[in-house]
Amino acid sequence: MPSSLRSIAITPDGNRRYAKHNNLSLDAAYAKGFEKVKEAGDWALECKLKSLTVWGLSHDNFQKRTPLELGLIFKLMRSRVQEALEMRDLEDKGVRVQFLGHLELVPETLLREIRALEERTQENKALTLNIAIAYSGREELLQAARLLARDVARGKLAEEEVDEKKFSEYLYLKEPVDLMIRTGGMRRLSGFLPWQSDYAELYFTEKLWPDFSRADFDDAVEYYESVQRNFGK
Repeated sequence: MPSSLRSIAITPDGNRRYAKHNNLSLDAAYAKGFEKVKEAGDWALECKLKSLTVWGLSHDNFQKRTPLELGLIFKLMRSRVQEALEMRDLEDKGVRVQFLGHLELVPETLLREIRALEERTQENKALTLNIAIAYSGREELLQAARLLARDVARGKLAEEEVDEKKFSEYLYLKEPVDLMIRTGGMRRLSGFLPWQSDYAELYFTEKLWPDFSRADFDDAVEYYESVQRNFGK
């Protein structure tokens, strides 16, 4: 593992197709997908990453998925969060959990538990696991611009202080991503972390997310290692 690989972001696509291909209920397929996120966290720890970001739900998902499907996802998410709160695995492993996005769209009971998990794990240092919910890259940039403009207008920040580093401080995810992985066969980023992925390497795989294995993860890392990164030089 090269020291330059510190941050990976994953778009875990293919849960619904996995259900269809394997004659499973959406409930069962999403449960496998949630379990895979936990496995990916363990792989990231073993590889000594500092950050793993997983796109759980896009902002568009909240508008286009049925209430039944969203309710199913929230139910599974709440179960996982409650499990994490009851157990000490995250503390034992040193994993900090953060949730990114328009969290005001999340049901209030789930949101309270999400905030409790964030608070419980905020001092953990080995790995930061970011879960993006109701996330849109364009919305993230717009919100950062609004907050920055507000601070300039209020005199908290001088206009000449605004540079790329300062702008990054207003984003959900403040550090760059080294490697972007998307499962499910689609070869696009769909607006995931547009600022942070500026110089990220992109890895696409046909594997559906519940089928994504440690060997597939290692293939993505190997691809990253094989690329000479010039950063515009």
